Amino acid sequence: MTMDNMLFQKPSTVLFSALIAIFNLLSAPLPASEPIPDSLPEVDSVFTEFDSRDTPGCALGVIRDSEFIYRRGYGMANLEYDIPISSESVFRIGSTSKQFTAMAIALLAESGRISLDDPLSKYFPEFPGWAEDMTVRQLVHHTSGIRDYLTLAYAAGKTNDADYFSDDWVISLLARQREGNFPPGSQFLYSNSGYFLLAHLVKRSTGQSLKEFSEEHIFTPLGMMNTHFHDDHAHTVKQRADGYAPIDDGFSISMTTLDIVGDGSVYTTIDDLLLWDRNFYQNKLGKGGPELIELVTKAGQLSNGDKAAYGSGTSSAFSQFYAFGLLIEEYRGLPMISHGGSFVGYRAEMIRFPEQHFSIAVLCNRSDGAPSARARQVADHYLADLLQSLAATETADREIHLDETQLQRYVGNFWEASQAIAAETQVEGGKLWAVHSPDRRNELVAVGNNRFKMIGLPSSVIVEYTMSESDILQLRRITDGYPSGTFTPFTRRQANSAELAAYTGDYYSPELDIQYRIRMADDRLVFDLDGNKPRKLTALFDETFESPDWGAFEFSRGDDGVITGFKLQSGRVRNLLFSRQ
Repeated sequence: MTMDNMLFQKPSTVLFSALIAIFNLLSAPLPASEPIPDSLPEVDSVFTEFDSRDTPGCALGVIRDSEFIYRRGYGMANLEYDIPISSESVFRIGSTSKQFTAMAIALLAESGRISLDDPLSKYFPEFPGWAEDMTVRQLVHHTSGIRDYLTLAYAAGKTNDADYFSDDWVISLLARQREGNFPPGSQFLYSNSGYFLLAHLVKRSTGQSLKEFSEEHIFTPLGMMNTHFHDDHAHTVKQRADGYAPIDDGFSISMTTLDIVGDGSVYTTIDDLLLWDRNFYQNKLGKGGPELIELVTKAGQLSNGDKAAYGSGTSSAFSQFYAFGLLIEEYRGLPMISHGGSFVGYRAEMIRFPEQHFSIAVLCNRSDGAPSARARQVADHYLADLLQSLAATETADREIHLDETQLQRYVGNFWEASQAIAAETQVEGGKLWAVHSPDRRNELVAVGNNRFKMIGLPSSVIVEYTMSESDILQLRRITDGYPSGTFTPFTRRQANSAELAAYTGDYYSPELDIQYRIRMADDRLVFDLDGNKPRKLTALFDETFESPDWGAFEFSRGDDGVITGFKLQSGRVRNLLFSRQ
């Protein structure tokens, strides 16, 4: 039979019926998705204070089974032109960007362009010997020990959001470091430097900038047409929501001129995050299989085999574990994947409950937006039937009145050794205060037995005391439900003017290439740094002094008893050495 004859053969009845059924199936209208409601009072109440034409606010997207079930804007994207926030408003998302940088690295590893176990020195030969011991994988999981460049820049005097510095300046700064915070792989410590370097690793291994690579291999394949890495602050962004910070009489614009990407700097929308969320269930990137998603959602490990636990060197006290720019945790009994972001006037949070195919994204253009807490409040509403009941201490968080005599039991000075930070509590005006500096303090309100809530912060901060009959044994700080420091009491050193004068002098750090001058002023120690106002140094204990919001200064003496220098402990930077000149 010829091919022409075959074309004109009458199909069998069975085949014909099958073809008709397929035609009917293909031509039938698709089932309509549930309409998205215009308002939901129970959800909207979470954002009531932002739902105004006079304030910046947040955009919300609630996703179930890869579709929006609710999305809304609260407040204004631009106060000057009265532009309201919508799901199409474009927000800077701070460290929520890290998952996109990590995906770029995962794609390079999947394709064989790099190995996650490559040493840092392979891509950054200009770095000192410690770069030989750090790996790409450790940068991803924040276990490399590399010092945080934002903290280093602050210590070098770049303390204003408007301060500009370049990528080349940061690379030179990191290359001058003589050591890391700890031996690579031995601890977890969040460091923006790791993701900054991952962005440059993309460029050095592919010839494409992270912006170019991600557009070609991530954003365009997923249809995220309003998402990009913002590596040029002069670049025009349509429908951008401006960033704001609250001030006494309203809001001030809070933006940045930094062009640095990798650790942050993604601009995106609620609508585009729906497309990103879908890809975690049906991967379209790279080779297209589930292996890529398994890689980026698997918690990293320390060299001793423990999981890389957020906020601590070990995993014992924490339930948040760091994967590829994503936190793996449990929220009220349900597995959850999340990451927040915070920079200048922007705040962001995206949480995903993979077993429920349920996600929430909250993007804010105000520095007090608190999207992490609000996203979880929205989850509490939608997943109420699945979530475990709150712990008894949380459900009992009602304000309790304590008189001044009772509050005096909780007064003291406290030291957090792993973070090298001090805390102080005082009673004044019949209230208990957490005193961070002479100009900054927050009220502590009793909400339970030896339990206080810190007022006036965008995050939920609980302070719990462990007491004996007469003394404070320790103080625990809990931020957004997670332990964030264990403090032990100490007696503050009382140093006279003659003792303080022994610490005066000029101190130089070759790693920062900067000089601090420590001097006496009104019988107090202060230190000067060019371009910055003088800052007070307060004695804590032994040879340790503190400057609030700057760090702890641990002085050392030579065999003759004379001060020779100090080490600065400043959160994500440890043991930064200054020598007395």
